[in-house]
Amino acid sequence: MTSVTPPVCAFATGLEELVVALAPWLSEDERQQAEQYRRPARRLQFLTARGLLRWLLQHYWNFPPTASVITRQPNGAPQLQVNGQLWYCSISHSHDIVMVALSPDQAVGVDVERLKPRKQLVRLLKTGFMAGLETEDLAQFYQRWTLAEAVTKTEQGLLLEVLKRDSGAYETHARFRQQADCMLCCYTPTAHSNIHEVLQTDAGLVLETS
Repeated sequence: MTSVTPPVCAFATGLEELVVALAPWLSEDERQQAEQYRRPARRLQFLTARGLLRWLLQHYWNFPPTASVITRQPNGAPQLQVNGQLWYCSISHSHDIVMVALSPDQAVGVDVERLKPRKQLVRLLKTGFMAGLETEDLAQFYQRWTLAEAVTKTEQGLLLEVLKRDSGAYETHARFRQQADCMLCCYTPTAHSNIHEVLQTDAGLVLETS
């Protein structure tokens, strides 16, 4: 039986400093694309996400930055090619945190959401993906919500359709992590994938191993 290698899933914070550290993993074309965003925060998210994907490609698979091209699919989702071969990837960001995942052969989706009360919370809890949650448990709600978003990205489907389903079949294939006031989720239907943090140190970028 062939073993399944989990996708690599990682996040990072401190985007203003991070984008400087990731400069060797960014293309000139991407820097020009980033200028199309009016908000500086959005430019940082765009650049750091792409830099992180390339840094992980080199860290895990020894691919140089020039080996990969990151574009967009017609639906707006990121598309990653490595030496001309399509890979699976996913990107999410919220405020000062960016999360990415990638794999050569396993579909994967990630989502980051800031924990904040939602006006429609009670209504959403009644059926489908949100059924059975405690109204007051914001962290539990956002675990379920980020999972729904991550499943949607993995399937390249529609969030409203995913929200109609039972969440039980998906929860066993998800990993969650609360970072400050944000909930992070990584979902893949075939293998568990832990969520690692990319840290900035005096020696450069390092991947959290715990």
